[in-house]
Amino acid sequence: MTLAGSSNPFVGHRSVGSPTDLVLRGARLVDGRGPRSGTFDVVLRGGRISAIGPDLEADGAETIDATGRWIVPGLMNAHAHLCLDAGPDPEANLRQENRTQTVLRSAARLDAAVRAGVTTIRDVGGPDGIDIELARLVDAGEILGPRVIPSGRVVTMTGGHGWWIGLQADGPDAVRRAARENLRAGARSIKLMATGGMMTGGRQAGQPQLTIEEMSAAVEEAHKRGVPVAAHAESRVGVLNALHAGVDSVEHGHGGDQEAIDLLLQRGAALVPTILSDRRIIDHGVAAGIPDFVVEQCDALHNSLVVFLEAAIAAGVRIAAGNDGGAPLVPIGDIVSELELYVAHGMRPLAALGSATIETAALFGLTDVGLVEEGQVADLLVIDGDPLATLATLRSPRVVIRGGMPVDPLPMPILAAPQRSHAERDGRAAMIVGATAAP
Repeated sequence: MTLAGSSNPFVGHRSVGSPTDLVLRGARLVDGRGPRSGTFDVVLRGGRISAIGPDLEADGAETIDATGRWIVPGLMNAHAHLCLDAGPDPEANLRQENRTQTVLRSAARLDAAVRAGVTTIRDVGGPDGIDIELARLVDAGEILGPRVIPSGRVVTMTGGHGWWIGLQADGPDAVRRAARENLRAGARSIKLMATGGMMTGGRQAGQPQLTIEEMSAAVEEAHKRGVPVAAHAESRVGVLNALHAGVDSVEHGHGGDQEAIDLLLQRGAALVPTILSDRRIIDHGVAAGIPDFVVEQCDALHNSLVVFLEAAIAAGVRIAAGNDGGAPLVPIGDIVSELELYVAHGMRPLAALGSATIETAALFGLTDVGLVEEGQVADLLVIDGDPLATLATLRSPRVVIRGGMPVDPLPMPILAAPQRSHAERDGRAAMIVGATAAP
């Protein structure tokens, strides 16, 4: 079966969740370990990669001619909010929805994300355990989407960041119980709020919230179950508190410094930078309808994330790709734009690909995804060019295969930044920092 044009020969042929025996012919292969020399056939059976080699026999398998194209692992997004619509003010929109609307719209976002090439995604907080329910529906083959690693409801202090969709808890015992409630509900990740955030009113971004002792209690409970813990942190104190508590990943990382880098390296923890979210807020601003308090806080904090990310990349810190999908103007499936920013800030393209495959899989505790290798789950993309030459080739996959099932691809649209001078942005940031700095 020859792959041609923009049509997918499998559209309408398979029910959701039905793997297909396939052979992909004549492709070049690359994953986060690097490219293989030569061209190969890749045989998929029972939803896994069963064989890789030249001129393979594949009796009964349907054929896709991938000659001249590249096969890469499906991409992963370590930080997304399925419940948020990526509009200018997603939190306000979520508050106006009823539960049915949120479920249906979140499912539609999952559908769009997998068609864009994201085959695994971690939800890091939403209302009422909806992400856990959606993960089960995807696993059961009842809806189309990436594999979902759900965190359930965020754990936050009373009145803390995300309080209105989270579990509010004060003191180590209460935080321990909140973690246990999420785990009982089916969470496969725990999300803690080490600091305030930009999207919560009251200009709380970066203010320390959950304490080391509180977060340590949640970490202990999660690690008993082999579940990773993520901590939202947007200040130096918040980043350090989270790392001292033993979290597996620092989300965002504004204000991180060399001490934080040393701890990340010592503990093997990952940084999930979500720098795309900052860039979209700063580039589009209030003119796009983003709330002024969000833009002001982001303007004030963004440069500290750039400095930390560049230092972390140079030091060899584990970077797991996450884009804060659902935040203003950041679709959950647009992970490639996040990777391009990593490269702009000093990461090699191969490491960027690894950040959305090998590193994310390790963070999630998944051992059978993230590589183009025999025995791995067949989450694969067929793309037109070498991603190590330009990551943009990942944005428009010719074929998406999720668990051995071909999916009709639908590339993410590119959101261009409006023309706004760096001098204008820098001047605005300087005014905000000057207005909010401590005497």
